[in-house]
Amino acid sequence: MTDEDTTYPDTEQVSAGEMEFTDEEDTGGQSSPAKDLGSACFIGAFAMAVAIMSLQLDVPDSVSTAPGLLPFITSVSLFFMALLLGFKALKAGGTQNFVKTFSAATATWFAGSEEQRSILLVAIVVAYIVLVGNISFDLRLPTPLFIFRLSSYEVISVITVTLIMKLFWRAPLTRCFLVSFFTIETLATIFRYGFGILMPESF
Repeated sequence: MTDEDTTYPDTEQVSAGEMEFTDEEDTGGQSSPAKDLGSACFIGAFAMAVAIMSLQLDVPDSVSTAPGLLPFITSVSLFFMALLLGFKALKAGGTQNFVKTFSAATATWFAGSEEQRSILLVAIVVAYIVLVGNISFDLRLPTPLFIFRLSSYEVISVITVTLIMKLFWRAPLTRCFLVSFFTIETLATIFRYGFGILMPESF
C-alpha cells in the first residue's frame, strides 16, 4: 500500500480567529472589570497607608539612609500600579454592578476554610505585634550552670508560633509547642549570647 492509498481521519481545522488561549490555571473566568476595580481600590488604599506610615518613621542620618525610604518607594510604585489597574477597569465598565459583584466576591472569599484560616492568621499576627509592643519583662532563673533568662518576647513568640503551627500544620499540640519552643529559644540564645542583643532590642 502506497502513501497515496493511505487514508487518514479528518481532523477539525480551527481557524486563527477561533483559537482561544487558556493559561495553566484557567483563571480567565475568575476576573471581571468590577473585581479589578475593587482590587485596585483596596491595593491603592493599602499602598497609601504604607506610604504615610513610612513618612512618619524617624530619619537618624539622611534621607538616603532613612528606614522608611524603601517602603515609601515600594508603596508609591504599588499605588501607581493600582491607579493603572483602576483606570483600565473603569474603561472596561467596572462601575456596572460594582457593589453587587464586590459583595459576592467578598462573601465567597470569606466562606472558604482556607480563607478563614488566613483571616485568623492575620488576627494572630496583629495580636502578637500588640502584645510584644506592650508587654515587657525579663525573668532570670538560676540554674547550677548558668542563669537562664526568659523574656516576654520569647514567651509571647512561643505561644503565637504554637497557635499558628497548630492552625496550619494540624499536628498534636505538644509537638507544635516543642518545635516552637526549641526554635524560638535557639534564636533568642544566639542573639542574646552571640550578639549580646535581647530580642527584640527595641520596638
